[in-house]
Amino acid sequence: MKKPLGVLLLHGFTGLPETVNGLVPHLEAEGLPYRMPAMRGHFTKPEDLVGVTWRDWVDDAAKALDDLFTEVDRVVIVALSMGCLVALKIAMERPQNLAGMVLVAPALRFADPLTAFTPLLSMVAKFWPMPKPPKECAYEAKNYPYFPTKTFASFQDFTRHIEVNLPQVQVPVCLMHSKTDKTIQWISSQIIHDRVASTDKALHWFEHSGHEMMMDREKERVFDLTMAFIRARTPAVEA
Repeated sequence: MKKPLGVLLLHGFTGLPETVNGLVPHLEAEGLPYRMPAMRGHFTKPEDLVGVTWRDWVDDAAKALDDLFTEVDRVVIVALSMGCLVALKIAMERPQNLAGMVLVAPALRFADPLTAFTPLLSMVAKFWPMPKPPKECAYEAKNYPYFPTKTFASFQDFTRHIEVNLPQVQVPVCLMHSKTDKTIQWISSQIIHDRVASTDKALHWFEHSGHEMMMDREKERVFDLTMAFIRARTPAVEA
């Protein structure tokens, strides 16, 4: 017999498991089935991202979602950064049986102005160094130290595709973003909140976290808000 609800947990660009798996003990404590797929090119080495496009990430997440549906009736997607774009794409294409999404620091608009020159950089540099987190952050870097520029160019194409199609999203959504995020502009979450067609939506601001919100000093608040969202969408068990 299937359980009523499960969670699909999606990491960000160049992310390793440590960037999102802090939520896992909370899911396990409540007996929630979950999947935490390594989307194409991740959890190994930077060179494995060569030739990967955003469509590969969506495909990998969709396969993990299908696998999760063998155990549960409905799913909440919890995603970080680039994973939020994947979650939004899934919500656009197959909203059936999605109970909602928790989007943490969604990567819609980049903070570094150099990202505008990615198409040019990709012609002269195969790889580019990953920016280090600010010194004031309470976490160590848990991402690849560098990434393929052409793959990042595909990531940028993905942001544009998602932003244009945001009005297609109708599932419940909970957004979280730090005003001190130095990687992704916090306006990204405001744009998503304002443009999705969801009637059930909320936006929570943080003031003392970097981009990796599930690892920084306010991570427990991230987990608390996430679990509250999940619990609110868990069907009550009849006596």
